Amino acid sequence: MKNRRRAPVRSLVLAAALLGATACGGPDLAGAEHYLDLSDQPMAASGVGLTTVDGEPWGFADVADDRLTLLFFGYTSCPDVCPMTMAEINLALEQAGDDADRFDVVMVSSDPERDTDEQLRTWLDRFDPDFQGVRGDVDDTVRAALDYGIPIEAPEVTEGEYLVSHGGRVLVLTPGGEAAGMFDEGVGADDIAPLLPVLASELL
Repeated sequence: MKNRRRAPVRSLVLAAALLGATACGGPDLAGAEHYLDLSDQPMAASGVGLTTVDGEPWGFADVADDRLTLLFFGYTSCPDVCPMTMAEINLALEQAGDDADRFDVVMVSSDPERDTDEQLRTWLDRFDPDFQGVRGDVDDTVRAALDYGIPIEAPEVTEGEYLVSHGGRVLVLTPGGEAAGMFDEGVGADDIAPLLPVLASELL
């Protein structure tokens, strides 16, 4: 996700302030609120194989070798958590300025039957065209999420309602697909943005 955007002047000023805070002993990953640091014992990359919305084979170990990946398990018809999560990630990357180029964003659909390639691509474009959509067999998706400690279940119809689960946390994957940490469910851009330059510095 190189040259993903030019941040507004206000965002660049904020990014400079964040970088300055980090240089002076700013946010510490181990003690950061809303972030679980797993860098000492990262979770192994899931071996599950899925497919991008462009029809290309994709595996968790295939993430970029020169960037970190922010990974979320969600679905496009989610009324609240999923769109809010994507919006907050997008805003955090805008606030991060040039450090945004050191991150990819991937959403794995937890509702692959309804989230067609076109639907998932169109939905993600509302936040950023650089965000990647991935989907595959729902049982494989559930297994991959559990590999990373994210408890989701396959969609089911209960009393006439179609129920879909989603992950709450945003995983931080290092090159190779290991999970070095995760942001809490409902975390906002103002909590994500200050940690992005620290994550890039310590994990890349």
